[in-house]
Amino acid sequence: MKFGIHYSLGVGMNPTMDDYVRVAVKAEELGYHSAWLGDHVVIPEKIESTYPYTPDGSASFPRRLPFPDTFVVLAALGAHTKTIKLGTSVIVVPYRNPLPVAKAVATVDMATNGRYLFGVGVGWLAEEFEALGEKFSERGSRTREYLQVMKAVWQEEAASFEGKYFSFPDLYALPLPVQKPHPPIIFGGESMPALKRVADLGDGWQPGPVPLETLRERMGQLRELMAERGRDFSQLSISMLGDVKDLQENPDTLAALRELGVQEMVLFMTALDTDKTLAQLEEAANTFMS
Repeated sequence: MKFGIHYSLGVGMNPTMDDYVRVAVKAEELGYHSAWLGDHVVIPEKIESTYPYTPDGSASFPRRLPFPDTFVVLAALGAHTKTIKLGTSVIVVPYRNPLPVAKAVATVDMATNGRYLFGVGVGWLAEEFEALGEKFSERGSRTREYLQVMKAVWQEEAASFEGKYFSFPDLYALPLPVQKPHPPIIFGGESMPALKRVADLGDGWQPGPVPLETLRERMGQLRELMAERGRDFSQLSISMLGDVKDLQENPDTLAALRELGVQEMVLFMTALDTDKTLAQLEEAANTFMS
């Protein structure tokens, strides 16, 4: 099994670019497969939306947590690393115009020399959509169309598009991604609509830290959905977000996840301190990767 890290929390409340770089470089040196950062444009002070990964649905993270532009940070990390994959977990697709996002994805893929993992999702924070002037109720249909727009312009020939939200005549959006036909599109989410998006449009799936039984059920549903669409489930990359402490306390979990088909564990780094995160990286590598 491969291991990655997710460290939007792991660089504290006032990070510098050097903090992000130090973590990515250390992860690469230790043999981690990937490093991921999250995406928010704004964080409302008052949040009533249900957060998917806490027992009571509360958004427990600090409201002043910094989220620098993920594309810019990953491009910088690409200049300081050579082998580690660099991903977004996840870009909230429906609250950005898809054409600038397609350009940003291609540019990050260029900056990382083909190491970018395009993790995407529909979003959960209704208050953020409202602040951005976007319709939360349309996030599913917009995500599908926006990704189709991106796929259309990630090709050699001039691209035109006719859809519900976007229409344009022949145009080019260069540079094209280094990876062909484009960086892998990796969906988050575990709901049935999320699984259908994976089956229809995804190259990979990244479920959150859900119980084993829930994962087993969702995995079976995803197999069926992909079979219905004539797609080969074995070609789908499956990485899963997980808690370091939980995995250390339950060592049999990794074997069970591997048996289910999880190929990579992406470990949450939540120390809110870069030096502590660097130490945790080494400890986790010694525990899980030795």
